[in-house]
Parts: sequence; structure tokens; C-alpha cells
Amino acid sequence: MPWTGGSVPPLPLSRSGRFPKAHRPFFLAACLYAALSVPLWVAEWAGLLPGCSGCDPVARHAHEMLLGFAGAVLGGYLFTKISHARLAFALAAWLAARIGAWTGIGGWAGLVLALAYPITLFVLGGWPFLKAAKWGHNMVFAPTIAAFALAEGLYQAGRLGLLEAGERRGVLTAFDLVALMILVMGGRVIPAGMAGLVRQEDARELFDRNRPWLEAVVVAGMAAQILSDALALPPFGALVVAGVAGLMRQARWRPKLALGDASLGPLQVGYSLLAVGLIAATASDLLGIGPGTDALHLATIGGMGVVTATMMLRIDTIRERRQDAGWPRTAILAAVLLVGAADLRIAAPLAPEVLIPAAMTLWSMAFALVGWRLARGWKSP
Repeated sequence: MPWTGGSVPPLPLSRSGRFPKAHRPFFLAACLYAALSVPLWVAEWAGLLPGCSGCDPVARHAHEMLLGFAGAVLGGYLFTKISHARLAFALAAWLAARIGAWTGIGGWAGLVLALAYPITLFVLGGWPFLKAAKWGHNMVFAPTIAAFALAEGLYQAGRLGLLEAGERRGVLTAFDLVALMILVMGGRVIPAGMAGLVRQEDARELFDRNRPWLEAVVVAGMAAQILSDALALPPFGALVVAGVAGLMRQARWRPKLALGDASLGPLQVGYSLLAVGLIAATASDLLGIGPGTDALHLATIGGMGVVTATMMLRIDTIRERRQDAGWPRTAILAAVLLVGAADLRIAAPLAPEVLIPAAMTLWSMAFALVGWRLARGWKSP
């Protein structure tokens, strides 16, 4: 059975009849949540719906995209050999946290609801990943997955008034964790896939495709940023270090050759947008050329959005054993929509009343399309 993870220890694929296909409900939930929650937030921003009571609305929006949407994608990837009962519990924990966030359940009840899913994510997904990791450089994944509970704890401590700027610290830490996962995992998936594409195209070999020392720089830069954001320290350029190192790695992966490939092309584009977004956000803050949060949407909508959409389609194709039919070209259209959404959101300060709803529309269309493509494939024999 082919696998796309390069040197990452492969997790067993779900086996029909014994283990449920956990990627199905979680990927579908992620797509539906991405498509519906952003319009709800924009409606709040526009004053069409009442905003959240006693919370930072921007931080909650970021929280739901990172710990809600991205958390569901991560669950769909990690939950492979789990029972039906554990899958149902994990999905219920994720859904309860989303309901708690949107209905404003506070206090200790809200804290319990919010922490249940990230803890479950580590216990059912991160811990098995740790036991399967046989190489030292793969040990980064399990603590990263565990740290999502820390990010959630920071956010909830801020909501409870126990930690100054806790909501902002929590979502920035969550952003760093998602970025770290994509930068490191991309360094496994993309070069492994590109090696096969290079052979298919009869092109020259990929040299030094992984560059372990550059990956170490990426991890060190993101780890420093995680500590900085969790402790509310001033920016000092750690994201720039990680972004530049990521682009240096990608330069060895023949990105131009991938542009015509339905799976690797969007992955390469998303990876580069994430790395460039990290650099741009820091430059905006340090140089005072604009709000870093605006530039950060290049990394979130363009980078994380494109990579997660493409990876859901790619993982689904592998686990449903449909590789012979080729990679879904839906990923290309979704990537185009998401890059357009990122561009519009970055330019939003010029005409926010027009550009923010326009960016929202493209984002929602992209994930509605991905969700439709996934569900259609599950109905096919």
C-alpha cells in the first residue's frame, strides 16, 4: 500500500469491518464547519447577528478556525485504528466544544467542554503516533499534538479572566502549532511525492530533498515562536527564521514540476504561501507597514487553507484505495478559490465592506466543494 508521508512512520490504514473510517466524519465536519462558520462570523462582524458575550470576537474566530476546523482535519488524519465508540466520543467532544464556543458557555463547564477534544486528540491520535515514531526527528509530532491542549488552556484562561491576554496568546500559540505541523509534515509528504513525479517525468533526480539541518531550523524557529506567544513576549523574528528555512527546503523540491499535478501542485503552493505568510506577518509588525494580522491571512487562508483542503482529498484517496483513478482535480479549483480568498482578505483594509464578504464567499465555496467531492466519492462503489 503506497503512503505519502516520506520518512514518517506510517500509521495503519483503517480496515473495513474492524475499524471505522474515521476520516470520513471528521473531514466532512471540517469542510462543513469551514464553509458555515466563517459566514456566521462575518454576519457578526457586519452587525447582522449579535456577537459573542464577554469574549474577544476576533480571537474567537481565530480559535474556531485553528482549534475547531484545523483540529477536525487533524483528527481525521490521526484517528486510524480506533473503535466505533472512541470515534463517536471524539466526534461528540469536538462538536460539544464548537457548540460551547458559539453559544458562549462559560465558566468551568465551558473549560471542560473546550479541553475535552484536544486531550482526546492526543490520547487517541498523538500517543499512538509517539509510539510509532522510530526516528528522533519524528518525535516532534507527539508533543506538538499535546500542545494543542496548552493552547486551548491559554485561551480559556483568558476567557475566565485568569490570564491577561489569554485569548490572544492561546490562538497565536495554536497558529504556531498548526504552522509547525504543516511545515514539518509537508517536508515528508511533498518530497516523497515529488520523487515519484520526477521519475514519471524522467527528469533529473531530486538531490538532498529533506535537508535535515533546515528542518531543524524550521522546528527551532517555530518552537521559539510558540514559547514567545504563550508567554506574550514581543516579536523577535522567529517566524522569519522558520519561513525562510521552509522556503530554502522547498527550493529543492522542484515546485515548478509539480504545478500540473492535481495533488502535489496545490500542496507546493500552499506550503510556499504559509512560509511567505510567516515572513510577511513578522515584517508587517516589525517594520510598521501594516497590521500583522492582515498579512497573517496569507498564511492562514492561503497556506493552511490550501494545504488542509488538498491533504483531505489526498488522504481520502489513499484510505479509500482510489489511487488508480488519479488524484481528484477538485484540489486545483479549491486552491484557486482559496488563493483568491487570501488575496481579497489581505486587501480588505482598502474596502472591508466589500472585500471581507467576497473573501468569505470564495473560502466557503472552496470547502463546500471539497466536502461535496469527498461525500460523492464515499457513495461510489
